Amino acid sequence: MVIKEYFQCIFPYVFITYLFLRIISFKTNITLMKTYYKLAVFLFSAFITFYPFTGLSLADYLLSLNPNFSIGSLALFIILLSNQLSRRPMVSNRHLGEFSLWNVTFSLFLYLSYLGFITHDIYPLGYTFSIWFLVMAFITIILIWRGHPLSYVFIAYIAAFNLKLLPSLNFFDYITDGFLLVISLGMLGYLSINYRQLNSPSGGAAAMPVK
Repeated sequence: MVIKEYFQCIFPYVFITYLFLRIISFKTNITLMKTYYKLAVFLFSAFITFYPFTGLSLADYLLSLNPNFSIGSLALFIILLSNQLSRRPMVSNRHLGEFSLWNVTFSLFLYLSYLGFITHDIYPLGYTFSIWFLVMAFITIILIWRGHPLSYVFIAYIAAFNLKLLPSLNFFDYITDGFLLVISLGMLGYLSINYRQLNSPSGGAAAMPVK
């Protein structure tokens, strides 16, 4: 299956494109860029991501550091990239905060159990059908029923695992990884600081948009 062979390359491309756009955004309003400029950015990002400058490309270097970036990591940066490009964000700050909090909570629970700080190590349960598959299915159904935008991420966890799109055979590796934990912690810190500034007397709380 061709998609399985190249699926891992999607994250490095999305990640590097996002970083490149963040650098550009210091001098340019990305949302006001013309379509062909945005297309040029995507093409240039593809070049610097996959061209083997020193025998290995940036994508190769990233995947050598972490060969199994989770669906959670990919989803987070797709959301950030979309929010960067669009005048109307794909996901509000509130939902982005909820997703980051989910990532941190689940990751810490998983890693603490793996390191022995919790009585039972749940990581091996990700290799075979267990109660955790039912828990994730239940959460996914609830999110779909509520029309929550993050329901698509939970559907992606399950679909990607069923298709075995990542090298790992463990379901939990599709949900999170160490990189996602660090980025989500940073995201929570950033959103918290941003929220406090908007609600400070000098920050114009009344002008804060309702998310």
